[in-house]
Amino acid sequence: MKRKNITYYLLLGMVALSGNSCVRDEILPCPPLQVNIEVKDKNYFNVDKVELEDKLPEDLAFRAYIPTLHYTLRDAATGRVVAEQGIFRVDSDEKSYPVTFSDSLPHGKYILTVWGGADKQTPLSDDHSSVAFHPDHTEGNDLYLTNDTLEYDAWNYAYTVDMERTKGKLIVEASGLPQNTSRSTQSIDGLYGQTDCHFQYTGTTTVRTETQWEKPTENVTKTLLAPSREKDGSKLKVNFLDAAGMEIPGVQPKPVNITLKRNELTVLRYVYDGDKFTIYILVNDNWEEIHGMEID
Repeated sequence: MKRKNITYYLLLGMVALSGNSCVRDEILPCPPLQVNIEVKDKNYFNVDKVELEDKLPEDLAFRAYIPTLHYTLRDAATGRVVAEQGIFRVDSDEKSYPVTFSDSLPHGKYILTVWGGADKQTPLSDDHSSVAFHPDHTEGNDLYLTNDTLEYDAWNYAYTVDMERTKGKLIVEASGLPQNTSRSTQSIDGLYGQTDCHFQYTGTTTVRTETQWEKPTENVTKTLLAPSREKDGSKLKVNFLDAAGMEIPGVQPKPVNITLKRNELTVLRYVYDGDKFTIYILVNDNWEEIHGMEID
């Protein structure tokens, strides 16, 4: 009888354990793919050495650096677009921009391409994998890019990506000009024409700008420009005009060859002494004189 009782209680315990193993929490779905977009190039690399360019604080809202975004998520194996958001304005005051994709997205490997700073006039290619820097030879926008491969599964679903600037900036300071100086024009060639989503720069283009002067004797112009195709491979021609748009006799400097780089400031100073120009370029912390096409 004692052995029967032991057997009975053992069987009862096994049933209880078996019953408890079937009573469990419901399995939660895997987290969706989440990407936090941040700004890497908040300032130009050499901004600390350039008095003519204000350094932005590092803790501003995302939209203070990049006002618009466009993103595309592709299947890494097939290239098929699985999610896309056209150009939109960033309205929040957050310091980064979060994107959460549909929880129906299958696990797998994906490529995320994000363009920043584009607008309807920015000629993204039809498949949104490349962009032209200077439509109709104009300055264009301050464009940013990130392109990242993401492995999405139950253990890898939260990522952070960094936006990098694609262009540089040319700053030209002019002083000592005649009182009848009203505007200036700039033409610069030897620039890359476009980049793809892998930061592969191709093509060539020329940019032309015209600036109305607020002060007749001195002015500072700033122009967003694609990188130069070669070292000293971009010829810059600056003209100074009167109110009628005519060149002022004797006040036309010679062209100079310079190099534009991604996310860097290239700074030139044109000083007119009433007879001729002396042109300087900022190299690190020093102003170096340019003689003709050469830097002294």
